[in-house]
Amino acid sequence: MRYQTCFFFLLVLAFIAACERTDGDDSSDEVKQWLYVRTGSDLGPLNHGDVIRPEGDDLRISNILTGRDTLIQLASVDHLLSVLPNGKVVLDGVAGGPRLLPLENTGVTLDTAFLTRQPFTYEMMGQQYWVSFEPAFTGFPEFTRPGSRDFVNRMVDWAATAPGLEYSEYVLLQNFGQSILLISERQRGQYLNTMGVLIDTVSADVFGGRVFHGSETGYPAEILFHTLPVEPAPYSAEAFVDLVNQGYSRSYLLVKRTGERNLGEDKRLPRRSLIDTGDLGLISASFLEDGSVMFLSDDHIVLQGSYVLDLDKGLLTVTDPDGVSFRVFVDTEDGIQFTLPVSVVELDGGTLVGEDNYLRIEVVE
Repeated sequence: MRYQTCFFFLLVLAFIAACERTDGDDSSDEVKQWLYVRTGSDLGPLNHGDVIRPEGDDLRISNILTGRDTLIQLASVDHLLSVLPNGKVVLDGVAGGPRLLPLENTGVTLDTAFLTRQPFTYEMMGQQYWVSFEPAFTGFPEFTRPGSRDFVNRMVDWAATAPGLEYSEYVLLQNFGQSILLISERQRGQYLNTMGVLIDTVSADVFGGRVFHGSETGYPAEILFHTLPVEPAPYSAEAFVDLVNQGYSRSYLLVKRTGERNLGEDKRLPRRSLIDTGDLGLISASFLEDGSVMFLSDDHIVLQGSYVLDLDKGLLTVTDPDGVSFRVFVDTEDGIQFTLPVSVVELDGGTLVGEDNYLRIEVVE
């Protein structure tokens, strides 16, 4: 009986010790860094995207969006934030807008090979999207974030163009204790907006996490990307090229035209070809002996350049003589179909105006 009493007493002590370890801040032993995000104006020396790490009487600040890395004295921002005895960083007296998100060592790592192996579907703002995280970067090189790669994005059912399609780049950050995915829209050397995802879920068929954004509203609190199986293409690359060249093409727009002519103002498709109304129904595809591909109408070339064909994912990447790359979607499930992001344009008082759309080109044997 005496041994049983001692054993029970030891169990009670262990339970009390466990409670003491878990009571209070449940992340202070693990979390060493915090991400500052805001939907309003910045707070003095703190900028949206700053990762904050206490170092004695200083704060190490690294910004995941701009790349800045600096050390500031804690005393210079003690009116904004405090470092508690357990190491936790908290904002002081700041209402709404700014937040500090803990970067937790969850043990969940998002692998680049998993990202680029297959396409995914996801939902945002009530719309369903298909996306491929590409292993290469074809964007403009000016002021590009280190590690940027192509984010190829489209509607699942081609029903419309919609907000969210303007995203064209992604960066996967692995050096802040928690995997962070940045998905961005860029206009040459300027990043226009970036959606961030703190990755906390990774499995064989889904990944995702908490969403943060700098200014715009309407974004979901979290986002999940679901894998799509990659079906083997029914054609080899050589057979595919031969079938396209042997057949003839018919083309049509997939989205009903609204008559709104606002080219360059309404952000939808990040990079698209320009066609005019006289091209509709007359555009065909052809692979040339010099290793290039051409999309042309009766009287002019819509898009021509060298190409990389990925039939498994259904992507044709065309790079024009100026070095600009365009993504053309390829479907081989029922014959051969190309889907080319376009803007249907026309001259109006000397100004080029138009609206974005998808052009479907069907190859008929």
